[in-house]
Amino acid sequence: MSEDESRTISPEVETKARNIYAALSNSDSLRIFNLAADGIDASTTVLEKYQFTKKRYYGRLKELVDLGLVTKEDGEYKHTILGNIIFESQVKDLEQILLKKSNLTSVIEMKKKVANHESSEGLLPKELIADIESSTGVSDLGAAKIFDNWNELSMDVAIEIEMMKNELYVASRYVDFRTAEAALRAAKRGCKVSILHSTRNGLSTKLQLMGNLMTHPKALVVFNELTNHPNITLCESIIPYSFLVIDGETVGLEIVNPEDPYSFFFGMKFKNQNLALKLISHFDSLAKNAEKDTIAAVIEANKATLEKQPNNQILTN
Repeated sequence: MSEDESRTISPEVETKARNIYAALSNSDSLRIFNLAADGIDASTTVLEKYQFTKKRYYGRLKELVDLGLVTKEDGEYKHTILGNIIFESQVKDLEQILLKKSNLTSVIEMKKKVANHESSEGLLPKELIADIESSTGVSDLGAAKIFDNWNELSMDVAIEIEMMKNELYVASRYVDFRTAEAALRAAKRGCKVSILHSTRNGLSTKLQLMGNLMTHPKALVVFNELTNHPNITLCESIIPYSFLVIDGETVGLEIVNPEDPYSFFFGMKFKNQNLALKLISHFDSLAKNAEKDTIAAVIEANKATLEKQPNNQILTN
């Protein structure tokens, strides 16, 4: 048998592969598939926790079973061998999208050009693109918009969120008022919002929140509503780098400097559905070990002090 013949994929295998990728392109299916890594049941608790309707949950679960990705074992739905292989390839290497020290010089030069308001098109070092593509398994990243500082990135992201139509995933090392306000408005329009945030360089949730409250007069009202809105899921986890996914296509990504991992180095924005799916899968992996959010508790514990500040009145129902 020739080498070309040995690589030929049968029509049946090709059809099954196409069906698998089509199924996992649906955000509900992808979330259920990720949850099945640790085993899930079909109880109403799962439906309530992850805001599934019965029709969506059981329909997508049946599809995953029929495709051979998930099977029922000891009362739980778990990955099959095939499902486990695909799951591992989904999350492989996504824990650390870090800038290699060997690329640091070229990136610093790029940042200088961006800071001088030169066009960011074509400035991204090829070595960095190769690193990201290797980490994510996505080979068609395309053009990226580059941001030299967190303020510019968060402003751009807020505009994108204002225009979104369906679903937002945010995993952030920063408790940021601008992003929070835009996400809250999106939730009020009926969009589904999932947020994970973490401490950063010793800055606890409380310290980051207090910084926002001192800077933005409306922050107390916004963060209070954020923690109570039915379309928003808010938890705390360990976030190695910040990223977000808007409507399954727009991706914002923070690149971490290995010599100073606690400070913002630079950010990028892509339009890429494959990268979006990878990061949604990674988000769900981080969410599995997430803890209850503490923003509401911080607000409640410090309500009397906070409400003494001008314009920081919490609206009660």
